[in-house]
Parts: sequence; C-alpha cells; structure tokens
Amino acid sequence: MPDFQETSHASQKLVELLNNKVFGQSEIIEHIVVAVICNEHALLTGAPGVAKTTLVRNLASALGNKYKRIQFTPDLTPFDILGGDTIQFDEKDPNFKKIVFTPGPIFSPFIIADEINRASPRTQSALLEAMQERQVSIGGISRALPSPFYVFATQNPIENEGTFPLPEAQLDRFLLNLEIPYPDFESEVKIASLPKKMEDLSMVPFANTLLNSRETVENISISKELLNGVVRIIRNTRPQESKLNVAKEYLDFGASPRATQALLIASKAIALLRGKTEVQFEHIAEMAPAVLRHRCIMNFRSHTEKRSSSNIINQIVQETIL
Repeated sequence: MPDFQETSHASQKLVELLNNKVFGQSEIIEHIVVAVICNEHALLTGAPGVAKTTLVRNLASALGNKYKRIQFTPDLTPFDILGGDTIQFDEKDPNFKKIVFTPGPIFSPFIIADEINRASPRTQSALLEAMQERQVSIGGISRALPSPFYVFATQNPIENEGTFPLPEAQLDRFLLNLEIPYPDFESEVKIASLPKKMEDLSMVPFANTLLNSRETVENISISKELLNGVVRIIRNTRPQESKLNVAKEYLDFGASPRATQALLIASKAIALLRGKTEVQFEHIAEMAPAVLRHRCIMNFRSHTEKRSSSNIINQIVQETIL
C-alpha cells in the first residue's frame, strides 16, 4: 500500500500535468483525480466543447491504461456494450461452427460513456452490475472486468430532445457528478492558440501508486464530530425526516446511506490531495455538491424558482454543521 506522502505527491503531480492539457478546469481536474484515487466512477455534465472527453482520455493515458469510447445512441443495445455469444465458422470446414464469447467494450480499464443520456434506460442499466461489482453476467456466467475499472460518463445538459433520464440506481453508482463550466477568458485565449491535434499524456511513473491508493485514502482520519456531521448532512437531504426547511421546500427525495459513504471517502480523498492527514469541514463542504447533486431529486418548486441543486446542497451543509 502506498504511504500518505507518496500518494499525496502523486495525486498533486497528476493534477498539475492535466492542468497543462486542459485549461480553465482546475477544480474539475482535482475532483476527477479524487474519483481515481477512490477507485470510483464519475459523471461529467457540461456543454459540448468543454473538454470532457479530452480530460478523460488524457487521464487514462497518464495512468497507462487503454480506454474504450462508447458513443451512446438511442439504438445502442446491451449487447453493444457487454458483448455476448456469437457463432464462429471454421474457414477450412464451412460446416463446422462453434459458439464463442465475444467481449464488448466494457472489458476495458477505462470506459468513456459519451453522451450516456442518449441511450434508453434499458441500455444504460447494462452498466449497473459492471459499475458496482466490477463484473458482468451474460448467459448465466459471471465474467470479471479488468482491474482497475473506471466508468467516466459524459452528458450534455442543454439538449433534451432524443435523451433519456438516467435511472436513479445508475446515478447512485457514480461517486461524483461534476458540472463542467465554460473556461475563463484567459484560459479560452490559450485554448484558441492550441494546435488542432495534440498528443495525449504519456504514462506517468507514479501511475501504480494512484491506481492502488484506495486503502491509503480510507486511512485518512476524521473526528467523530465531523463524521456525525456527514451523517446529519445526508439525513437532512431527506425531506421526510429533515429538520431543515430548505429540504422540505425544494426536494422530493434525498440521498441514501450509500451517499454517506461516498461523501466520507470523497472528503478523505480531497484532504489527501491537499496534503492534509485529517478531514476538515472545508473538505466536506467542497465535495458535498459533487457527491449529492445527482442523488437528490428536486421538486417542482425548485425548478420554478430556478434553485440549483448545488445551491440547495450548500445551504443544507451550512445549516447542518453550523
């Protein structure tokens, strides 16, 4: 198991390298590295052209892993993702044939699920077992996926035509939902000067440290007071039991106990990335929107008043702790 200093330094170095490839997305890059060192998946939500795919492609290259890009479309089927049994003929004997398993693109360490919300819920659900258990069951046979295994999905929040909402069970499998903004002016000037074709990052020497850092992250300490605070935050997102008016007024459903685990591990990971050996309140507050925005269901009032999920979650965090 890598030690704290080694993992912290490696994660900071990876952030630095990615910042040299993708401009104007420093916080997003830090959070995507959080997903990596937690060995978890992430959903990237942003308009076309904000470098969602470029970021994940460079991340995979830096960690020395092959990636498969799956373009999600309405006619995509579970077979197109998982693979399945196919008939194979012998060239020398046309009468001889056998059934063989043909693996789909899911059998890759890094999956870029591009525009995931364009596929039907049935096809999206094909990822459930893969994301949770790192295996797929096809024809009654369970097949292990590569290790490491990451799913980084992208979706466009602008277009609604031809898209499907992601099933709640699938959303819950993503550790983070990262909302990628447009870059600032200076960053966009740099982007405008870039050549059309750029080489991806090469494998970094500390890749194995990052890919095996989950236990190191789990060993980051947190006080009992803050641990209780994390649990209270999650419980306060549930309007049925929340003591906060903001949850009762703007949310239909809150987060599950899996969200408690997610917020805890994400807070530990960002603390490690910042070189801290113990979780502080600021780490919890920073990671809460990314962990919870896809796990809380907004009600009609929140949409009519244009209250964003991040705004509501930030208010819940502040009122819970303070």
